[in-house]
Amino acid sequence: MQRKIFGAFFIILLLGIFLTGFLNLSLIRSSHLRELENRLVTNGLLIEQFLREHDGEITEKELRRIAEEYGKRINARITLIDDRGAVLADTRAKEEEMENHAEREEVKAALEGNTGKAIRESVTVNEEMFYVAIPVSFQQSDLRVIRLAVNLRQIQQINRTLFYYIGISILVGLLASLMLAYRFIHKIMEPIRDMTEGTKKIANGGFDKRIEVSSDDEIGELADNFNHMAERLKVTIGQLSENNTKFKALLTSMKNPIVAVDNKHRLILLNPAAEELFQIRMEDTLGKHILEVVRNNVLDDHLKEIFENNLETQIEISTHEPEKILKIYSNPIKLEEDPNKIIGIVALIEDVTEIRRLEKMRSDFVANVSHELKTPLTSISGFVETLKSGAIDDEDTKQRFLDIIDIETERLTRLIDDILTLSEIENIQARMVRQAISTSDVLSEIGEIMRPIAANKEIELLTQIEANLPIITGNGDWFKQMLINLVDNAIKYTQNGGKVYLNAYQKYSNIIITVKDTGIGIPKKDIPRLFERFYRVDKARTRKVGGTGLGLAIVKHIVLSLNGRIKVNSDVGKGTEFIVVIPVK
Repeated sequence: MQRKIFGAFFIILLLGIFLTGFLNLSLIRSSHLRELENRLVTNGLLIEQFLREHDGEITEKELRRIAEEYGKRINARITLIDDRGAVLADTRAKEEEMENHAEREEVKAALEGNTGKAIRESVTVNEEMFYVAIPVSFQQSDLRVIRLAVNLRQIQQINRTLFYYIGISILVGLLASLMLAYRFIHKIMEPIRDMTEGTKKIANGGFDKRIEVSSDDEIGELADNFNHMAERLKVTIGQLSENNTKFKALLTSMKNPIVAVDNKHRLILLNPAAEELFQIRMEDTLGKHILEVVRNNVLDDHLKEIFENNLETQIEISTHEPEKILKIYSNPIKLEEDPNKIIGIVALIEDVTEIRRLEKMRSDFVANVSHELKTPLTSISGFVETLKSGAIDDEDTKQRFLDIIDIETERLTRLIDDILTLSEIENIQARMVRQAISTSDVLSEIGEIMRPIAANKEIELLTQIEANLPIITGNGDWFKQMLINLVDNAIKYTQNGGKVYLNAYQKYSNIIITVKDTGIGIPKKDIPRLFERFYRVDKARTRKVGGTGLGLAIVKHIVLSLNGRIKVNSDVGKGTEFIVVIPVK
């Protein structure tokens, strides 16, 4: 800024000095020309008076002599011209060699009765001349114009002298002015530089910076105002920082996602929970339209409805990226001083995906349990009614019906036992009960338990269990239940004469358990739903072999309780393989 002020001052000073010098030169030149003009007019009038006294007595030769004589006396060139513009006499040239002067500017004016004047370079003497022509009238003579001229060498010499002295004056005045200006500007700029430095420190967080200026002029007042502003700014920033810290802590501590948008549906706020929900970062999405983040037209329509009606509402929507069911409680953001003006919307989001999934699961579970219980109960009730109606007297019929009732009762017992087992596995408190499980011993024990059951169906159960497998922690009874369910399923769905393989080994930090059979297999389309409760690939066959539809659901929950995972490989007509991966740690 100092350079700009100094540069502007220099230019203004330079323009002022040069303008003053130019005006002075113009004024001196104009004054000199006026004085010269007056002198030439006076001399011309004297010549006219002399010639008028001798009107009719002077010959052309005498005119030439008079012109030369007077020209020497007044140190000027005298030219006498007739009414046609022809030169009658001239002090510098022979009149017969001179061209007609009727079109010369000053002569033309004089022939019209006015005093003419002009400045130009003379063709005759090749010098810049100042001409003055005065009109005259004689009765005995053709003389009509007396023209006097002097060269401007004197004025040019005066101008050069003036240029020299003015140049020296400009140079000295300019240097002195620049030195004074530099000191003055430097003194003015010093507190401004201090304030500039202070603003930099304040911008970087140094709110304790103050400006010390001793003057009581506008700069001093500005410094006092600056210090007052810095003090107020320090207090305000402190309050804003404290409020911002509390606000951030509040947003961070809230588990529910919070989203705020402006009137154009552009994001202005996301808390960490919302960032996690939508897998985005606030700095990457601020200013973007809400649909660029949450691609859901229902949400956008809901926001428009809030803006139009000033509503405080709640809705439930489904999103695809990510797949969630969200319950949104929205409120318009209103100005404190103008409650009728809405500047945006803040929405508190509750992820109810798991709640809705559990509700659906519970609803499906109740429906399935009701259906599964109703079938055997209906059978039992029907056979009891038949027996009451008289079939009890037929020994063969009675025994057959009682056997069926016994089978259905056993099926009900198994179903209730599986439901209770599944409920226990899903109980969080039950999952907390953990004990050391000797994996190799339990697997060998299961092999011995299930081998006779397989032999009854003429199925060969082959086990290959790695010795000294690592001990895992979990519910030992559940672990046995998982293995029994897998091996029992393999035996049930394998034809007589088939084989079932139970293998276990350690790979890296995992225990791998595989149960493979040579049975009927599972269609590819059914594998993704295999672990759903009450899902059966072939319902008729499942009931025939005594399945409840909960065995694999129990297996999956037990595997999850051990922090493991399970997958299935199967080909229809070739068999099925269940692979359980349990981490050692």
